[in-house]
Amino acid sequence: MSSNKRRFERYDSPTGLFNISMNKRDWYEIGLEDVSAGGMKFTSPATFDVEDTIYAQLVIRNKIKDNILQCDGVIKRKSEIGQGVNSYAVEFLNMKDSQLANLSEIMFFVK
Repeated sequence: MSSNKRRFERYDSPTGLFNISMNKRDWYEIGLEDVSAGGMKFTSPATFDVEDTIYAQLVIRNKIKDNILQCDGVIKRKSEIGQGVNSYAVEFLNMKDSQLANLSEIMFFVK
């Protein structure tokens, strides 16, 4: 039996421009560590709380084009990684089939 309990494949360190917001007005640039159809892990000097709802705008770059994914999520885990920077795990909320298909297509070309 596999010890991997993940439902979706994770993609490490995609390149691009990644921003999150709590109000869709004030945006924070983040360091995206990994992303899957179920969520993402990111780092930021900004402070958020577990269970905060966030809005993500991910512009993932590959050799062909920039791909934009916009989605809502909730912070599930937070840990301090040093020097005022935190690591956050986010679960995506209400992902539509079209968003899941878009993310799968993006990650196919990023791999």
